[in-house]
Amino acid sequence: ARGRMSRAFALHVCGASTGLVTRRASPALPSAARRGAAFPSRPIAPRLRGASPSRVFAFGAARARRGSGTMASASADPPAFTFGLLADIQYVDVDDKPNFTGTQWRRYRNALVVAGDAVKYFNSRPELDFVLHNGDIIDHQCAFDFEADAFKPKHEAMSALGEVMSVLSEARCENWHFTVGNHELYNFTRDELRDGVSAPGATLPFRCADANGDFFYAFKPSTGWRVLVLDSYDVSIYRNGRERGLDAEALATLCANNANCDKYVAENPDILETERMSGTFPYFKDLEGLDCRWVPFNGGVGEAQLSWVKEQLEEAAAADERVVLFSHLLVHPESTAKRSGRTLLWNFQDLLDVLEHPGVSDRVAAVISGHQHDGGVYTSPSGTHYVVMESPIVAEKGYPGPYAVVEARGESLTFVGFGKGKDSNLFPGGAEGGENVAPLTRELPLRPLGGKAGAGA
Repeated sequence: ARGRMSRAFALHVCGASTGLVTRRASPALPSAARRGAAFPSRPIAPRLRGASPSRVFAFGAARARRGSGTMASASADPPAFTFGLLADIQYVDVDDKPNFTGTQWRRYRNALVVAGDAVKYFNSRPELDFVLHNGDIIDHQCAFDFEADAFKPKHEAMSALGEVMSVLSEARCENWHFTVGNHELYNFTRDELRDGVSAPGATLPFRCADANGDFFYAFKPSTGWRVLVLDSYDVSIYRNGRERGLDAEALATLCANNANCDKYVAENPDILETERMSGTFPYFKDLEGLDCRWVPFNGGVGEAQLSWVKEQLEEAAAADERVVLFSHLLVHPESTAKRSGRTLLWNFQDLLDVLEHPGVSDRVAAVISGHQHDGGVYTSPSGTHYVVMESPIVAEKGYPGPYAVVEARGESLTFVGFGKGKDSNLFPGGAEGGENVAPLTRELPLRPLGGKAGAGA
């Protein structure tokens, strides 16, 4: 039987209220866009090969829940599961400076301070089932000297990773997940990210794959819930990782959709070997709207991964489960800053067609991303929340975040934590202060489940 719609969700979908309350608490692209098209609908040549589907799904054992944690929750009911959330630490030991386009001030060293504060906060929540860092753990500058136009010695990336992982190793929760971001591929090979990197001085290993070596995989943190971790660089010019050469098929796809890239590659025929694409030419020149996603630092999901997501959602519907997905790249254009599309998955519409399909859309509680450092939140008409975590490198002085603990319940996802500052998109209105500043709570209501597979929206 179809569940009764909660008042909070009813107000949200009817437009009477956002339903999002902020208060204090203690591969190959299946299809791609034609140039200038907002939503891709036709395949473009060449068709690329994506990664194979996961061989065995590493489902964690569900367990009975303990009582509520040390901090007050928006609901009196204990959560089904709870997890810590960080994204885009992107640490490098350099002075503060603007980004490549000059639109964002970055405090690189302070990111390590924020990471340490996040670990302390996570340690105050002993009931955490897992912690996830959603891509870009260290910066491209750890791997490449842009002034000398040359790769740095590998030990510099290892040293920076060691500084971050030593901080994260202080966490009491040992169950960490790391998604693949573009900066992971700037600094490490895909084989290293699959097998794991033992960073100096750290006890926590850095690995972006599951125990089977799969970069996209699923697990069940609790009865009635399923988590999908995606590889949004399954199709990417940097797919192979550091100093393994650019992916020729992905580069052809990028050039077919961005004339600036096409011109640059024609003028630099050795680009497949040098990998010198980032920060070298005006990516966005003459691009408009969602075409702005066709830039080197974005990527896509391959055919095998897309089919796997569809199968997972169908299985979740049949098992009467809700689903949370993690992807470094943004999946919905409305969650990108000013709908610019600059941080959007290349073939976002292919994935949205799966996630927002009427037969399974009520199962998708949230898609949580990183990559867009200023964050964002958008809720689709079907009720799926597209949440973008903010980056520690843009944290404002005097503010403790950004990081959060997320409590998953049948009726809501509750984010409890800190934003990047007073202009936070996830936790607007945060206050300055030290250790005694209370975290903020943002509750995202979930639509009622419509029954098992085929019930629809």
